[in-house]
Amino acid sequence: MLREARLRHAAGLLEETGPPVDRVPGASGFAGPFHFGRLFRQCFGTPADAYRSRAEAPAGEFPGGPDGRSRNSGRRV
Repeated sequence: MLREARLRHAAGLLEETGPPVDRVPGASGFAGPFHFGRLFRQCFGTPADAYRSRAEAPAGEFPGGPDGRSRNSGRRV
């Protein structure tokens, strides 16, 4: 339950476009960016930087395609 609250807080920070994406894990109570990134992606289905891009995009315009997924979603780069 605490983890979910931290992830919701992180999502709020990303939607508000406040701190840089690399500072969101620490501001949300996560010890490191790798653990945060994995959990954020599991919870929201997208990396934190893509989540912010979608929050900044005008309604109906999502980076990467009409479904809002990045072009390399699901593929290892």
